[in-house]
Amino acid sequence: MRSAMQERNRVLYSEKAHPRADRNSAIGSIREDLRRYIVFLQCVGRKIAVAQHSNARFLLHCYANWRLVMAPRPWRVVFMTREEAMLKNLMRKLALGLGVLSLSGSASFAGDLGNVYVGVGSASSEYWAAFIEGAKAVAGSKGKDVNVIVSDFNGQKLLEQFGAVFATGCEGCAIAVDPASNAFTKAIVERARDAGAKIVNLWNRPDEIHPWDTAPDAWVANISFDGVDSGYRNGMELCKALNGRGNIAALQGIPDNPPAKQRLAGLEKAVAECPGLKLVDVQVGNWDQTQGQSITRAWLTKYGSDLKGIFSANDGMALGAVAALREQGLAGKVLVTGSDGSSDVMQLIKSGEMLSTMYIDGYVQGATATALAVGVITGDIDLAKLKEEQRDFYLSQTLVNKDNVEAILNGKHVAADYSYDKVKANFWAASVGQIPAGANK
Repeated sequence: MRSAMQERNRVLYSEKAHPRADRNSAIGSIREDLRRYIVFLQCVGRKIAVAQHSNARFLLHCYANWRLVMAPRPWRVVFMTREEAMLKNLMRKLALGLGVLSLSGSASFAGDLGNVYVGVGSASSEYWAAFIEGAKAVAGSKGKDVNVIVSDFNGQKLLEQFGAVFATGCEGCAIAVDPASNAFTKAIVERARDAGAKIVNLWNRPDEIHPWDTAPDAWVANISFDGVDSGYRNGMELCKALNGRGNIAALQGIPDNPPAKQRLAGLEKAVAECPGLKLVDVQVGNWDQTQGQSITRAWLTKYGSDLKGIFSANDGMALGAVAALREQGLAGKVLVTGSDGSSDVMQLIKSGEMLSTMYIDGYVQGATATALAVGVITGDIDLAKLKEEQRDFYLSQTLVNKDNVEAILNGKHVAADYSYDKVKANFWAASVGQIPAGANK
């Protein structure tokens, strides 16, 4: 015998699988109400979204096994249950779950917050550790833990790991993720949508796609930092410290990552404005400290005392460069810049072994990204009402040198200041504006 729960969960019946007599047993008034919903949705959009209700397994089953899609043929949706009360309850939950559907077809609705996930590039990076803590501040204030998935900057690995999460559905999940490469952004966004999650993307967005035109009901926002500004300001620090003259070399990150391309472009802009500064070589270090050290060793062999400065696109590779310089007794003599603002690098700026870094606040980024995803799930944010600059934007950053390093090092974040309710007061408090068109080419 089936249990009452099993009977209740038998909600959806296909036209082929069940005879007309069974279909006609559905409660007429409820079917008519549902039909009115569908007629309305046909007029204003092309799809319907159903919110998660964690206490209604039958609704999740319904979401997982059917989708209302605009097509040339008439709509045909048949709901049945053996208990009128169950069917009325389903209708009530659908009514609560459906929000205002925009003309583009994306829906805004309030639902229960599911699991919270962050996808990060490294388990050892101080920046990513801060990002996770910021996410925890928001999630913890909503009674949720943060599940951390580490890609090691391998987009395929990340996609496989999230694939396991999405395989059983992720209705109401809040996700903040760096896809590791532009090549994987669209795939992970669309798979998050198909699983019922809301996702905020970090760093890697191909220039031709945006949150408002790709899975717009699931892709909440894209958040990054201005790499051109970072590269330019670090480059000008080198120009100033070298009195406008000298040979420098550059350590680049993963080549197709927007921040890697942007930071190098910013450096090239600085070199163009500082004619005596010569960029003699650019090598790909893939954000990796060990590679940064090996490349710097090779440069020292090739250029010797002619090399006056090293521009590093992140702090990890910069630390590798300093390690190689220490081996030759050149730390502090060959100037090094970084980007991320890790405490290790800031200590080296204090000691004189590094020149500068760009401090990007991972904690604030983690809190902002997580809060935006949560806000859409809980209904505090209506995606249909957001402007483009609220869905694709840069966060503020600070150049750190010997003049301000002490103040930056002494700054601390308090989790209570980044609860969901605190961030919700102004989700975009740290934004410095929309990412320009063409910035991610």
